[in-house]
Amino acid sequence: MGELLYKKASGFVEKRMGNELVIVPMVAAVAQMDKVFSLNEIGSLIYDFLNEPKSEKEILNKVIIEFEVSERIAKQDIKSFLNESIKAKVIETV
Repeated sequence: MGELLYKKASGFVEKRMGNELVIVPMVAAVAQMDKVFSLNEIGSLIYDFLNEPKSEKEILNKVIIEFEVSERIAKQDIKSFLNESIKAKVIETV
């Protein structure tokens, strides 16, 4: 079995506000404002990077390069982000 790939889930609209990215789910062309997600700079980078399916290793390399952080810290942040985003159905595995 291959490595999991992650990508953005469909059914959301995005709006950048400064360093944050706001993601709003759409149901039948209506915004569900009670379920808005706000991503910080790292979350925004990861989310933007997932226009095409990416592995956790690809995400890790991107975060390390962009933010000049250690692999250990980046792995923790990425795991947390992916787990929360999958629970919220903003990101899905393929």
